[in-house]
Amino acid sequence: MAFVVSLFLVFIGCASDSVAPPAIPAPAEQPQTPSAAVLLPVAAEYSPGPTNCPPETLPVPAGRVVLGQEGGDAGRDEQPVHTVLLDGFCLDRTEMMDPSGARSQVFDGWSEAREACVARGGRLPTEAEFEKAARGGCELGSDPEHCDKGDMRIYPWGDAPPTCALANHSMVSPRGPQRCSQGPGKGDALAAGAGPYGHLNLAGNLWEPTEDWYHPKVYRTDRPKNPGGPSEGRSKALRGGAWDTFSTNMRISNRFSDHIKGSSIGARCVFGGATPTVESVDPLEWVNVQLLVRMKNGEAISGRWLTVTAFHETDMDRSGLPKPGISPLSEGGVVPSGARNQTISLAVPKGERVRFSAALDSGKAPSGPMPAAASGGIAWAEKGVVAEDGVSITLMVAPLPSHPHSPRP
Repeated sequence: MAFVVSLFLVFIGCASDSVAPPAIPAPAEQPQTPSAAVLLPVAAEYSPGPTNCPPETLPVPAGRVVLGQEGGDAGRDEQPVHTVLLDGFCLDRTEMMDPSGARSQVFDGWSEAREACVARGGRLPTEAEFEKAARGGCELGSDPEHCDKGDMRIYPWGDAPPTCALANHSMVSPRGPQRCSQGPGKGDALAAGAGPYGHLNLAGNLWEPTEDWYHPKVYRTDRPKNPGGPSEGRSKALRGGAWDTFSTNMRISNRFSDHIKGSSIGARCVFGGATPTVESVDPLEWVNVQLLVRMKNGEAISGRWLTVTAFHETDMDRSGLPKPGISPLSEGGVVPSGARNQTISLAVPKGERVRFSAALDSGKAPSGPMPAAASGGIAWAEKGVVAEDGVSITLMVAPLPSHPHSPRP
């Protein structure tokens, strides 16, 4: 299965149980508005990075960095905007290359990527280290002595909208997603999209795994120096977006998780730097919600893969659908049984108000720009529910619209 949620959000135009939500127009590739959060005049605390970095790595200086984003396409897990202090470190200039040297290497999950870094004497970056390398520290803004709004860049190259010359991603167009390429490219390409310290492909190409366990509430204003996330969890945090995701996924502060299936993962390693500080964060309690999936036309559910996804209701827009690029809370799936009813149990954080969807990969070639992951239809629950044990939801799958932005099939 190769399913990335952000890739099909612009096509949603089908019915949930009884009412078809309004179609979502393709989101325009416009510059984001930096967060309006008021930052205290915190000292940048800049000092030069390491001078003995290994070959093919670049130094990232010590000092403060602004983490997170508010407004625009930011999810609730990117808030509040805050600053943390990091020691300097060395980071691979590019994603690790495959043996042929022709393109960035795709790894079979977080563990394999981590082992590749350990084998080289390094480790994966923390979320904070990735965001520092991609955004730059507080020494780069309007006031080099303090953190300010000039330190809140949206993408590694600045605030300008992404193009194929800046990042390998899937561009939005009236005809649906237009990919810059058909897979991950070479890690040392697209120099115009370099980060502030010279690192390449920090946005797009491949998702980059971090050392941190993913937790939606780890961002807060009193984090320690060199934060490394909670001590345990169910999934690891991914950053940067990939060749088949939209610009919203490539925002520096966008937080994703390898709990979400279908994400192409690369690796970029850290050498030196501080030992990450484990943070005290209340662990998430997970419960299983039962999802009963049916076809609206009464036919059997058949195809290659049936995906179910949970979004936090605060990440939905006014049409009742998630903002493009928002990271789901949870996702799972099964091979369809061929019966008229398909029951799937999905683990979600307890007590959160969530909204569920389903997408059926029919196994048939989709027409036009329609994504294969939803070629057999899609469904949205009409309302959100509070995730508790014993909750059951019915989802009615209906065909995708015949035109990407029409309100009806």
